[in-house]
Amino acid sequence: MTNYKMTDSAISQSMQIAIYQHKEGTSTSYFWQSGSRIMPNRLSISSHDMASVQRKGRNLQHTNIGQLLGKFTKVEESPLKQYKPYSVRTQLWQVPAHPEFIGYGTLGITSVSGRVEGDTGDLVVLHTSDEWESITIYYFAGMGSLDGLQQAMQFLGEHVEEVKTKNEGSASQCPLQDEL
Repeated sequence: MTNYKMTDSAISQSMQIAIYQHKEGTSTSYFWQSGSRIMPNRLSISSHDMASVQRKGRNLQHTNIGQLLGKFTKVEESPLKQYKPYSVRTQLWQVPAHPEFIGYGTLGITSVSGRVEGDTGDLVVLHTSDEWESITIYYFAGMGSLDGLQQAMQFLGEHVEEVKTKNEGSASQCPLQDEL
C-alpha cells in the first residue's frame, strides 16, 4: 500500500473547524461557540483519562491524556448522528512532536447496537491557546490513520495561526460544511 500525500490545499478544503467554550463552574463541559456543527453542541473534554484504556495498538505509540464525549440532542443534525443514543467519543492522545496541541483522537459513534463501537476513520485535533477556556477542534474526515495524522499535524503545525486568523469570526463558513 502506497502512502498518499495530500496537498495543503486538499487538507485545507477537507478541514472543518469548531470552537467550544468552557462552561463556567464545571470541570469538563464545553459548549459550541462557532464554526462547524458536525459535533454535538455540548462536549465533555477531559484532560485526564476517565476510562481504563487497554495497552495495545495506538495506546502503545502515544500517551493517553484524556477523552472527548458528546451526545446529540433530538434537534441537532449531523452525519455523525446515526443511532440512539447518538453519542460520539474518542480517547485523546498526545503527539510529542507537537506539544502546542492538546492532542488528537479518532471518532467513534453509536452503532445500531446502541454502543460506541469502532470508529469513523475521522480525525480530530484539539488546540487551546488560553488555558482550556476555549478549545478549537480541527475535524478531518477520513484522515484517522497514522499517515493521515502525520499529514494533518504537519499542516496544522505550519498553518495553525493562519487558519485561526482566517476562520476567526467567520468560522461558520468552514470548507465542506455542507458536504459532510
